Amino acid sequence: MRQLISPPPVIHLKPGFVLACALIGAGLAMSAPMAEKRTDDPGASSDIALLRLSYARELIEASLAPVKEQITTLGTLEKQFAAERDYDDAITARDERKRLQNELARLDKELLLLQTREQTLKTSLLPDRIKFPLDAAALSDLRLEGGAITGWSKVGAAATWKLPALPPGGYEVMLRYRCGATEGGKLLIKEAHFTLTTSIETTLKGPEERSAGTLKISDGSGTLTLSAQALVTDNLMQLLAVELVPATQ
Repeated sequence: MRQLISPPPVIHLKPGFVLACALIGAGLAMSAPMAEKRTDDPGASSDIALLRLSYARELIEASLAPVKEQITTLGTLEKQFAAERDYDDAITARDERKRLQNELARLDKELLLLQTREQTLKTSLLPDRIKFPLDAAALSDLRLEGGAITGWSKVGAAATWKLPALPPGGYEVMLRYRCGATEGGKLLIKEAHFTLTTSIETTLKGPEERSAGTLKISDGSGTLTLSAQALVTDNLMQLLAVELVPATQ
């Protein structure tokens, strides 16, 4: 009987990887030796936990391609051996292929779990409010004047900010603006893939803060854009502040 070539070492997970996954799966923030170095700073402890999650996730991601390649190779060998009527080797290749497919499914579930925990932890580390300075916006058909973004007199006029590497998720958009009785209309808020439309209504007692609703952010390193979608007359508002509030807070 022909002897199959032993699978490459990548199939056998390294002890460090197994330990990391075991610690993460058990919900531990750090191993016993590192526990002695624990700090009273909650932020530092969260940073360490985040690094461990990221490390375990990257190890799994690095192992996926080699495992998939082996599954493909074993499938080819299985067919080759069967065509040659070498059924013992064909069965051996089939069994190894199925074992690796089960391992791939397990890694996929573990990766999803790690990604979820990493995102949850990143969200918990966010400030209560994420502020977007008006002078950091790229303006199109608008101007910064007197501490406000003004000139919303044209449909399509827009202000765009770079997002500060936010974890994906829902964020409530808080706007502070001034809107006269003859002003107002619709404002479009968008990120890489998702949009949110809100009405800009008259503020009777001067500037007011109002929620525009919750925007789903898919690319936390992309951009956030506010643009005039519709005007009641010749001006939408005077924008004084833009903030995002993580939906979990």
